[in-house]
Amino acid sequence: NINRYNFYGITGVFSNEADDFGVQQFKKGFNAHVEELIGDFIKPVRPILYKFAKLIYKV
Repeated sequence: NINRYNFYGITGVFSNEADDFGVQQFKKGFNAHVEELIGDFIKPVRPILYKFAKLIYKV
């Protein structure tokens, strides 16, 4: 039994004119409710290595 699952993918604009209105309606079909959180972020553990990796993977 799964009590909580994050589908991701909604913008936070909850009007009928929102670009993702259909996605929101689809997710409501799973008896879902919206819970707004602060979001996600990246906190590099090794900042120098992180900057180097970003530079390499940009190419």
